Amino acid sequence: MTGGLIWVLMALLSGVLMGMYLAYLLRNITTQKKFEQLNHRYFKGLNYLLNDESDKAIDVFIQLAETSHATFEPQLALGNLYRKKGEVDKAIKLHQALIAQAQLPERYRTRALLAIGKDYMSAGLLDRAEVLFAELVELEAHTPEALKWLIDIYQQEQDWPQAIKTASRFQAATGRSMRKTIAHFHCELADAARLKNDDAKARQHLASALRVDKQSVRAHLSLGLIEQTNNNHQQAIASFQQAIAADNSFVPIILEPLVNSYRAENATSELRDYLTTLNNHYAGISPVLALTDLTQQLSGHKAAQDFLRRYLQEHPSFKGLDLLLTLDDDEGDADDSGDEVILKQLIQRYLSQQPRLRCRKCGFGAQSVHWQCPSCKHWGVVKPIDDVV
Repeated sequence: MTGGLIWVLMALLSGVLMGMYLAYLLRNITTQKKFEQLNHRYFKGLNYLLNDESDKAIDVFIQLAETSHATFEPQLALGNLYRKKGEVDKAIKLHQALIAQAQLPERYRTRALLAIGKDYMSAGLLDRAEVLFAELVELEAHTPEALKWLIDIYQQEQDWPQAIKTASRFQAATGRSMRKTIAHFHCELADAARLKNDDAKARQHLASALRVDKQSVRAHLSLGLIEQTNNNHQQAIASFQQAIAADNSFVPIILEPLVNSYRAENATSELRDYLTTLNNHYAGISPVLALTDLTQQLSGHKAAQDFLRRYLQEHPSFKGLDLLLTLDDDEGDADDSGDEVILKQLIQRYLSQQPRLRCRKCGFGAQSVHWQCPSCKHWGVVKPIDDVV
């Protein structure tokens, strides 16, 4: 829809609302003169708007907003349209004029406050927006929406304690579960503690995350990495396995550190049993690649090649073929003509150009782990693409 058509529709909507207001005013003949003055100014503003003279139009509408709340609804909607068009300064001026009006009913004032808060968000004035949304929460007006915007502000400011508090209030006010998101906020605090080499504090935050969401993949994975760093490999293995049990779509991310901890414990037999069981319940190729590597270690190249080749005959995979060609080359079975070398280069080029992870909400592709999607801002929805990772 073009910008001009939006303004035409807005003008038509405003005309309908004004028509309703006309019917009301004509019931009392003593107000007719007042209506005529208001009507003249209002349609003068619409005329400026339709002729793309937005600066003149905004001056007229601000004067109207300051003198009468009778046109509050179209004035509010017009300000919102200015914001959506990117003319945030005009939206702010118009909405501020509404609030400045004498004897404005409280129900109108709070709606205008909410609109200005959104204007400030669009302008990047987070501190001003925070003040307005906090005021609305205090007034118990538009509480769910104000809390939602506050959560967004605290995430942008990385004020995770406030984000946790506000998300909890939003959950209580709406009945909408925020436990997964709150768990991620606790994990953000844990990551900050780990950057300061404070593993004890990080464990506390991760324990809080798991109290909120027992199925938090991120919390289990982070705990496993902490234990692994401290050479507590049995505990690390348990945490990694809990992460996979919570959501096995993260197997490609978790499997490498899990295998490393098994090997650090010299638990080869246990690793093979676990990978075999995992392979029976997971459709991707990651466990097969790990089993191939383990088979090569225990039984040699030939056994590993045969195992992987049998799998690929039923489940073709670029990652699997890449490993098979590597095994053939290591064994000296590469095609003398160099065809396998060319094929391997093509596969590796293809894989390097593919995103390793993808958002299940908006389709955003990524090469590294993002616990919050950079595009749609949802938490825990960017997951591995198994045949590429």
